[in-house]
Parts: sequence; structure tokens; C-alpha cells
Amino acid sequence: MASTITQTTLSGSINQNALVLTVASATNITAPVANFQQSIYVINPDQTKGELMYVTGVSGTQISVARSSLFRQSFYTGAIIIIAPAPVAGSAFGGNFNGGFFETDPVGDPSVSGSYPGAPVVTPWVNVTNGNQWLQGINGQWVPGWNNPSGIKGVTAAVASAAGAITPSGPLFHVTGTAAVTGFTIPVGFSGGSFTIIPDGVFTWTTAGNIGLAGTAVVSRSLTFTWDSNAGKFYPSYV
Repeated sequence: MASTITQTTLSGSINQNALVLTVASATNITAPVANFQQSIYVINPDQTKGELMYVTGVSGTQISVARSSLFRQSFYTGAIIIIAPAPVAGSAFGGNFNGGFFETDPVGDPSVSGSYPGAPVVTPWVNVTNGNQWLQGINGQWVPGWNNPSGIKGVTAAVASAAGAITPSGPLFHVTGTAAVTGFTIPVGFSGGSFTIIPDGVFTWTTAGNIGLAGTAVVSRSLTFTWDSNAGKFYPSYV
């Protein structure tokens, strides 16, 4: 069972009354453990606020869920399903994870000794009441994550360029190296919008994957890639 936040997608659309979801992959989704139900959070493409659901059963890629009487939504094929760590028998609420699904935004530094001592930090932190997501910044503090309406961005871990796809670490991060990037792996929690790179090296990017226009980075000149969900491509702010 995973102790991290993972993700899959919805394989068929559902309405507000549906209690069974068909998912692309049921990996890391589990039936209740010692009567504790695993949580999932479903978000439509290009939207911010999703819906919290609770897993009541798993049969292949068919996931039975319990849904609140409030805030129910319809979801499209391809909707993002964020998967919380699975419950662990004998541990209240599946154990203390510093991150996951909450009804508030986080504050402070999750790495400081004394706050949730010994608890692993998992990201994103998802505020299920407003859809805000939070990631751990390079200094350990919580910074705005994917889909947040706020214009504030905090720097997350640097990513090395690679002769292939790379995974953005957050809405603002540095890319090192000079390899030709062929695309971007969709990060956990990302449902649309954009991210900004600060290049530390003269890397290039190609259209071999999910980037719509090839180009070359300029060191220290911020570069923004914007997602077009209809085309399934990221488009750069310069080439």
C-alpha cells in the first residue's frame, strides 16, 4: 500500500448520483481496512474544486464510493482522481501523514521537529473545501501547488533536464542541464493551467511528446508552459 499521494484518471463519465467509478488503474486504491475508508478526490479537467469521496469497495477497475449529499458534481472521462494513502489497520485514520486531504490550508514548515514528529510529508496537501493544493517548497515550507487561483508561487525542487519527459515539481521550479526535453509527465494533482521554469542551463524542448512548439531555453529567463486540455499539449511562452 502506498504511503504517498498517487493519481489515476476516470475512464467514463459519471453523474451526481453515481456510486461506482471506472478508473484507468486501480493501483493504490483499496477497500476499507478495519472499517477505515480510503479517500479519493476527483477533479474535472481545467477546474479547481473537486469532490471528496470514500472508497467502499474495489472490483478490478470498478470502484464503489460513498458520496456526501452536498457538493456532488458530474465528472467527465479523463477527470483526475487523487488517491490518499491507504488506511493501515490499527492506526487512527491510517497513520499520521503530514499532508493529504484536509478542510483547511496548511501553515508553517512541515519539516520542523515537533510538528507531527516522525510523520512522513506527502504532497500535495489538498484543501477539499476550496480545492487549493499545497506542495513542499525547497526550504521545507508549504507553498501554493497546482490549480490554486492565487498568483503567489513558491519555488519547489529543481528538475534535471532529460532526453525524454520530465515531471514538473510545482508551479515554479528550476531546470538544470542541457538535454532535449520531449515532454512533461502530468504531475499528481494537476488538472490544468500552467507552470513556470527558471532555466539554469540552455536546454531544448521538442514536439516528440506533449509539447506543442519546440524551442530553446534562455538561462535565467523565466519560461511558462500552458496546458491546452483539448489539444493535450503544453505551449511555451517563448521559443
